[in-house]
Amino acid sequence: MQRTLFGNRKLLKNRVNILLPQDLQDASLAARRYSIAPKDRTLQNFAARLRGALGSFESEKEKPLLISNEEFSGLIPGRKGVWSYSQTHVLAKALLDEIVGFTGDHSRIVFLYTTRNADDWIRSAYWQNLRSNRIRESLSEYSKALRQGADLEAVVSRVKKEISSRAEIYSINVSETDDRYLPLIKALSILNVRSDNLTPIDDQNVQPSGSAELFLEWNRSTMTDGEVAAAKRAHLDQWKRSNNKVSN
Repeated sequence: MQRTLFGNRKLLKNRVNILLPQDLQDASLAARRYSIAPKDRTLQNFAARLRGALGSFESEKEKPLLISNEEFSGLIPGRKGVWSYSQTHVLAKALLDEIVGFTGDHSRIVFLYTTRNADDWIRSAYWQNLRSNRIRESLSEYSKALRQGADLEAVVSRVKKEISSRAEIYSINVSETDDRYLPLIKALSILNVRSDNLTPIDDQNVQPSGSAELFLEWNRSTMTDGEVAAAKRAHLDQWKRSNNKVSN
């Protein structure tokens, strides 16, 4: 979704204002920190960083605003002692407060979450953590800890309980659809923004066959952290080059 928005920013420029993760790095960092150690000061910093990002659209309020950033749900479970999205509803309220402060009380504000079935989400979270961290547990071992955070619909329910009196809350279970553009089309539809003529973007967040086993082997090896990270990058780069050759 975010890669497609980024790749089509020029086309969408006159239709909608867009904020993506690369525009929100400071706010994302504060959101991750809050999910690790919830403190009022960190939450206030998250709000302030977001406020600064919204300010860039002060003169363009006539257009709808689309913010897409999964890190506003908090740190992905499986890292730094975080095993669930337990602070998502708190971050959602802080996000809503800033949006209302920017747009005014009478604007239509919608939160759209993508969810997955538990086993699909666990496999995805494990791969992301295995790819970027030196975890040494197998999927079966790691899934025992991840299971406590795997009910993503419960996360959405907590958000609804927290802010549904002030905003609309929707979710799309991507495990139940083969259309990977559905969340983007839904988001643009909610904003009454045309989605015609979008340039499709290849899905690059793919787990190559056998990579999980290979990365786990490297993580458990005597290689240095730098050597492991370099080997993973080289492997994924080679896979992308080979995949592009095949697809072309």
